[in-house]
Amino acid sequence: MMQSDIIRLIVIEESANDAEVILNSLRKARYPIRPKHVEDDEDLQEALSEHEWDLIISVPEVGDFTISQVCDMVKSSKQDIPVIVISDNFDCKVMSELFNAGVKRIIPNDSGSCLPSVVGFELSNLAERRKLQHLEQLYKESQKNNKMLLATSRDAICYVHDGMHIYANPSYQKMFNYKNMDDLEGLPIMDLVADGDQSKFKDFMREFMNDERLEERQIALEGLCSNNKKLKLTMEFSQAIYDNERCLQVTVREQSQGNKEMEKQLLQMTRRDQLTGLFNRQFFSELLDNALTKAIENHTRSRLFYISLDDFDKTKETIGVSGCDPIIKNIANVIKKLAGKSASLARFDEYVFTLLIADKDCKKCAGNEPAEKICKAIADTVTELEGQSNITTCSIGIAQIVASVAKPQDVLTDAHAACKNVIENGGNGFEIYKATAKGDQEEMKSSDIANIIESAIEDKRMSLRYQPIVNLHGDEEEPQEIYEVFLRVIDEEGNMFPTGKLFTDAENANLSTKLDRWVLQEAVKTLAEQDSSSKARLFIKLSDQAIKDDSILLFIRKLLKSSKLPGERLVFEISESITITQVTAVKNFITQLKSLNCQSALEHFGTGLNSEATLERLPVNYIKIDSVFSKDLSKDAENQEAVKNFVKLAHDSDKQVIAEAVEDANSLTVLWSSEVDFAQGHYLQEPLEDLEFDFSDEEEEEEE
Repeated sequence: MMQSDIIRLIVIEESANDAEVILNSLRKARYPIRPKHVEDDEDLQEALSEHEWDLIISVPEVGDFTISQVCDMVKSSKQDIPVIVISDNFDCKVMSELFNAGVKRIIPNDSGSCLPSVVGFELSNLAERRKLQHLEQLYKESQKNNKMLLATSRDAICYVHDGMHIYANPSYQKMFNYKNMDDLEGLPIMDLVADGDQSKFKDFMREFMNDERLEERQIALEGLCSNNKKLKLTMEFSQAIYDNERCLQVTVREQSQGNKEMEKQLLQMTRRDQLTGLFNRQFFSELLDNALTKAIENHTRSRLFYISLDDFDKTKETIGVSGCDPIIKNIANVIKKLAGKSASLARFDEYVFTLLIADKDCKKCAGNEPAEKICKAIADTVTELEGQSNITTCSIGIAQIVASVAKPQDVLTDAHAACKNVIENGGNGFEIYKATAKGDQEEMKSSDIANIIESAIEDKRMSLRYQPIVNLHGDEEEPQEIYEVFLRVIDEEGNMFPTGKLFTDAENANLSTKLDRWVLQEAVKTLAEQDSSSKARLFIKLSDQAIKDDSILLFIRKLLKSSKLPGERLVFEISESITITQVTAVKNFITQLKSLNCQSALEHFGTGLNSEATLERLPVNYIKIDSVFSKDLSKDAENQEAVKNFVKLAHDSDKQVIAEAVEDANSLTVLWSSEVDFAQGHYLQEPLEDLEFDFSDEEEEEEE
């Protein structure tokens, strides 16, 4: 489950306020939650019957309602819902009882500091279980379809395990004169080989089973039917799975059915590169997939060598495309000789070769001998072309294929990354890919955050972006020009810095008001620089820390006075989450804003346990419906109903409604019909560098 997915969450707590404390820690970690507060077994039973849920967070007991009852009710509902318990009791016996009841995690009641991480682990595990269940279903369906195709195939095909037939399709039964599968099941495949070729067949099978190469193998021999009739056959063997069992697939063809040489040529064309005769990219990808399957099933490791010829684009410019062919072909032969018969070599790209070697063969060599030999051999290879000697070198990236690798593309990506490092360091060498730990989740120190903010401001790597908030009904004589302000930060390497993480870390270090002040100052400056006829208004998000800091209000007052801007040009967004635990502080803050003629908006509306009560207590001008309600809005009846309820609540109390994160036309239509006042999102317009959106054109389009 991705952190961007909507998370349906049940919180079992004695009071709504205590439940909100739990939810706030998840909101701060930017989990898009759809919560429900439960106090007893009746509430939980109703919730379980209403929806599918992703997570339950609970205290050990609420009155007589215990966590054991919770787990029993979850099991009875047939839903896979991880249960996390928040407790102060870590007695081994108590914990053992909780785990035996079905609890997944037990964490301390520490104001939620470790809860977001634990939730992340459990959601990730839940997503993997759901994915596995889905894949198992797809696998069953594919097995069913494969059996239907086998039954109707004209090719004679059988599956063999430990030398015995476990399945043979009708074409195979007919070829060898057997009436049905009952006559073939358990019969050794050796019994279908004529006496004169049995020794040859044994040698072939012994070599095939011991060979690490993953491509199909063929043998021509004389077959023996049940009526003792003999046939000239070609048997093609490949690794396969039948009924969840690793086995061999055998495809049998009569040699008299067609031109054997022509069949060989056709096979060559589909699997081989026409210039070098090596495997082509498509077939090598299949071999790589097979290698990963073997690694997962029996821990047979292999290594991938990604071999790129250095500066070959320059060579191509010098001698032309056709002139490069002899060089490519010559180098292919050099690598092929060094790789040996047990390796699989392909021309993967124009001047890139890929080599698959079983790990045991690599270990026979000293250290990194295969890569060293290839580098040296290519550097020593001279291709004579029209009296000119051509010499090139190569860069090699090496990646190991192990069971923990997710998919073949990951191996290629790793090997390519290692090869790229060699190229950047001058080429003519090799490197083994090494995974490095990522530090994105590490909490930064206050001094580090302060330095990031200070240096970003000083180096002018912080800027604002403005996303239009569009009136969906356009019923005013003069269009409203409204934008939401977004902070954009570029790191020292020129990459986008995740501002969400920056604000979170800054808040943890009590430094978020520093960012608030910079945003306020730049936003007011932008408005002051507008044409005198402009009446643009800016929505500005404030951190939770700013709401509790009296100096922020004084700062806003000074900015308005120095810029001579009317306060109505600024609308301050306050998260619904802080209103739960800081109602008095938020209410006082909004009252002070009103005294400056500034307006306010309640953002992330709908994610609280009692949004209606929150709205009644706060004199805001707008509510901004949380983005979780915009997702799949045109298809989600529950979201549509929620949006209509929010609109009624807001309009009944004379407040206007804004829907954010609108990403498609169908959702926009639903919002319009639900009487939502404003909308914003990438579908309407991505954030702009300047206040340059044409609201009049937009309103004309809406009217049309």
